Amino acid sequence: MSTIELSGLRKSFGSVAVIHGIELTVAEGEFLALVGPSGCGKSTLLRMIAGLEDISAGEIRIDGKRVNHIDPKGRNVAMVFQNYALYPHMTVRENISLNLRISRVAKDEIARRVAEAARLLDIEPLMDRRPSQLSGGQRQRVAMGRAIVRNPAVFLFDEPLSNLDAKLRVQMRSEIKSFHQKMPTTSIYVTHDQIEAMTLADRVVVLNGGRIEQVGSPIDLYLKPCNLFVAGFIGSPAMNFLPATADLDDVGNPVARLPTGQFVRLTQNLALAPGLPLVLGLRPEHLSLSGPGTALPARVSHVEPTGAQTHLLLDFAGVSLVAVINDFCRLKRGDDLQVGIDPSRLHVFSDASGHRLGD
Repeated sequence: MSTIELSGLRKSFGSVAVIHGIELTVAEGEFLALVGPSGCGKSTLLRMIAGLEDISAGEIRIDGKRVNHIDPKGRNVAMVFQNYALYPHMTVRENISLNLRISRVAKDEIARRVAEAARLLDIEPLMDRRPSQLSGGQRQRVAMGRAIVRNPAVFLFDEPLSNLDAKLRVQMRSEIKSFHQKMPTTSIYVTHDQIEAMTLADRVVVLNGGRIEQVGSPIDLYLKPCNLFVAGFIGSPAMNFLPATADLDDVGNPVARLPTGQFVRLTQNLALAPGLPLVLGLRPEHLSLSGPGTALPARVSHVEPTGAQTHLLLDFAGVSLVAVINDFCRLKRGDDLQVGIDPSRLHVFSDASGHRLGD
């Protein structure tokens, strides 16, 4: 296992800068996820760590050793790609053992490592098949097996589940989590799917435009997003945002005035100048059809039953809100209702800067 340190890391393609001074340390044995929208630079950053992309500026250290100019095979990292990259004319056994054979590892040692990888990944019955005879999930296990047998210091995963269907992605998430618990090798996992990042990682790095927006545990990012971007990216369905204005109630306590003229009590320890433009963040799962706090008059625009839950798309004074109800709901389009806001669940952001206000 190894530590990874990125210092002032930058990458440009010609005049176009795509990575802007990344500072990040990955602890020994940590499972770190890089998450963000398409084009945010997460795969480029991973490829720089692997040595597949040159570094424009800054430094990469693996176990304290500067690796900027060391080629990929000298960095002792193994990468798992989204397209599997298996040789179609080779059997599973031959695909997994290829790098070891190229490195002229002893035959007995190759057999031992391949057998151990097959056992860990539960692919022992597949060893004599070719990739065309495997399902997508089985091919991904073989790709992981090829990485495992190298005994790398670092695993790098580049959106490994993006080619799988939804049900298989869920299954493979569990298998990757279980695999890391058995082999706690330092791992960096790139995905655009924040659910994957939240369920797999010890820490999550949210990237936007080649810059780090926030780093933290999944629960920290969910409970205390540092800005509007992170708040809108982490969580599914995405957080609702309501425009508001800071004000004081009759006894001088901070409140937020909504476009309808209603006031929402702010329970956070906030010192806000009256008239300050705010954005209130409301997670869909924290809206209710009854409950404490302010009730918002809303009209149902769309109903999405998902089984155990119902997703309601609502119109509140021209602002679209999504509410998640933990039950089957018989509401229909055009119905009027009252939606409850629990003040203790509110996230308050500055409209000007987009930054979180309060603790």
